[in-house]
Amino acid sequence: MPAAPVTEDPSARLIEQRVRNRIYEILEILADCDNGVDLVGISGYLNLFEDFVHRPSIESGMSALSRDERAIVLEIADFLEAACAATPDFTKAEFVESDWPRQIAPKARDARLLFLQRGLFSEAFEEAEPGQRFVPSAN
Repeated sequence: MPAAPVTEDPSARLIEQRVRNRIYEILEILADCDNGVDLVGISGYLNLFEDFVHRPSIESGMSALSRDERAIVLEIADFLEAACAATPDFTKAEFVESDWPRQIAPKARDARLLFLQRGLFSEAFEEAEPGQRFVPSAN
């Protein structure tokens, strides 16, 4: 029997949890160095992160990211912006040869480890922290 369709829109908190999980997935691509570029292409490598990082909630510190996660994510975003500016018309091969992926990968690996200290959030329900489901107050 097919599952019942979801009729509720996700809460702002649930969306923020999902965004954090997507950032983690992109960090895996960035941490994979040249293979990450091969997987998503130069445009994907340079721009996927941007799609999730420059959200008002992250820039204001109101997202599901911890303070340390936010700091490293914004640092990687700056690194990617510099790589993009330095390699405006590069082919994928030229970009890989430019050494930018090898410069970005260690910081992405550090960020992944930082994210994994807390774990990943549920994509189905709100959590205060990964694995700690929100319980509505009796007030």
